Amino acid sequence: MTLPKITSMELLAALTLILILACSSGAAGGARPTELVVFAASSLTDAFREAAAGYEADNREVRVVLNFDGSQRLRTQLEHGARADLLASADGRQMDLLAAAGLIGAEPVNFTTNRLVVVVFSGFKPSPTLADLAAPGTRVVIAQATVPAGFYARTVLDNLQADPAFVPNYADQVLANVVSEETNVRSVVQKVALGEADAGIVYQTDARAPNIITEVQVLPIPESRNIIASYPIAILSGSTQHGPAQRFAQRFIDYLMSEKGQQILEKHGFGNAVEVASRPDPGALTGAGDR
Repeated sequence: MTLPKITSMELLAALTLILILACSSGAAGGARPTELVVFAASSLTDAFREAAAGYEADNREVRVVLNFDGSQRLRTQLEHGARADLLASADGRQMDLLAAAGLIGAEPVNFTTNRLVVVVFSGFKPSPTLADLAAPGTRVVIAQATVPAGFYARTVLDNLQADPAFVPNYADQVLANVVSEETNVRSVVQKVALGEADAGIVYQTDARAPNIITEVQVLPIPESRNIIASYPIAILSGSTQHGPAQRFAQRFIDYLMSEKGQQILEKHGFGNAVEVASRPDPGALTGAGDR
């Protein structure tokens, strides 16, 4: 059988078509980076936006999609079928509940820590003190008891009540002054900054936000009575980053744990990943009436 002859013009046209198709395929691939969906506690908003930008600069084939909310609300979303690759929580309790539901795909890693402070509206009074939270008429706002920041706040109040420097029923008096309980800590600090409340108990990182720090006074909580909140992150069992692509989810964790990632977190007021963290009894988070 005699094969048909291919002219040089036909060969050139075929090669040109192959190159066009190859370039089109490469362009399409470059235009559609892999999405990495990260659910994160609202207190991580500013730090994670900067960390995501840094991670994307080092991994140009990935686009990080961030979803911020209270840790317990993020857990509820995942339990009801929301899809995400990573969860960064403000406490270990949410991880425990998700693990029990079979939704954690890898062992959580504690990547940073946080502490609590009291923020006071700048127009409240000169030189406010922690004792003012228990004074009649003070409008206090805190996060709900099921929110990590809300549970930590109630724990701190109990710790302060045990201090002889405060009145014996200090925690009860402060809680009697609570005018609002929020679903996430960002809402707490915003209400104080707007003057809708006189004081609130939040993470120190929230008090440092540029739009907040000029509107509030910050009262430190004695170290011996404070809480060190540990933040874990974990790959979720429903992650789309399985197989070869799973490296993107793990790389994000590695980035947070790297010197560059830790510097970003520390810049926003978070503690070092190796700091020993106190972890409250998880069972205390189960009831809205618990302190």
